[in-house]
Amino acid sequence: MNSKTTALVFAFVTMLAPTASQATIYRVNSVPAFATTCSTCYQTLVGAIAQAIDGDTIHLEPADANYGDATIGVRLVIIGAGYKLGVSPNNDSLQANTQSSKVNMITLNPGSEGTWLMGLHFANSNGGITLNTTSEIQIKRNFFDGEGIVFASGSTVADVTVAENYFAGAGFTNSSNTQTISNLTIRNNIMSGQISIGDAGDVVSNTVVTNNTFNYNGNHVLINAEIAYNVFNVGGVTGTNLTVHDNISAGALPAGSNNDVVTMGNVFNLLVGTDDSKWNIVDSSPYDEDEVEARGAFSGISPYKLSGIPAIPTIYTLQSTLNTSPGGTVNVTLSTRSNN
Repeated sequence: MNSKTTALVFAFVTMLAPTASQATIYRVNSVPAFATTCSTCYQTLVGAIAQAIDGDTIHLEPADANYGDATIGVRLVIIGAGYKLGVSPNNDSLQANTQSSKVNMITLNPGSEGTWLMGLHFANSNGGITLNTTSEIQIKRNFFDGEGIVFASGSTVADVTVAENYFAGAGFTNSSNTQTISNLTIRNNIMSGQISIGDAGDVVSNTVVTNNTFNYNGNHVLINAEIAYNVFNVGGVTGTNLTVHDNISAGALPAGSNNDVVTMGNVFNLLVGTDDSKWNIVDSSPYDEDEVEARGAFSGISPYKLSGIPAIPTIYTLQSTLNTSPGGTVNVTLSTRSNN
């Protein structure tokens, strides 16, 4: 699909997306011809952020290019197209354009409180999010290929939700110096990387790790945390002051209640499905999302969404006239759906 189609798809989605009163919606497209079609269109993410103020939204349109590093010091909503789109092992028929909205490292500085990041592909070995003294951050439905989420040295971070993401690379790390982290919720993620929060001297409180599917072959390290309703396909968890309950795992977990050691071959069929759908628990298991003992990323009140499709309307099929003469007619046929 060409960039003209990309612009059409996201322009249509932008018109449908809910907006706050007087807030501006910026479009970012790496193709110069489509970055100049409106006064709020930009070719770079950095350029759009430089113009944005508290409450604005940036639609980061899918492209071959990586939009690179960016630093945010105001309250924004940044929305990408999702990830792992297209033919198997990806998810077909979710977006007409199967490219992702790739970025590298996004740093959230003081002033970014209240920011939402959704549907982005954090690519490359050093791609991820750095949290540097900020709060009330929502990180939802993103794909982390590399570094994952980092708590900056000496920072104070509070009220952060990390939900419904796909971590193929690293998970959570903190830098060598002391951090203060409070009210962190990690839920409904599929994660092959490690959570490591709680070095000596760190002040960590009220961490909730729930309804995740973990595939890290080692121990996650946490302190002062509740860990519940997760699946540990491999690995486990260690730390201090942990409340561990209602999880399933292939091996023993720390002492707690209702933690079951199970045969994972009866929980997943990893030979069937796409990269993320294969982690949906099989229907025959008592831990399936429709059962009383539901566990893992596809369970709970807000389950994992395939390919991280953001909660705005999308165009999932599109056909249009390839060529026409000046003044001629362009026929467009498209199919849309809403997403929650």
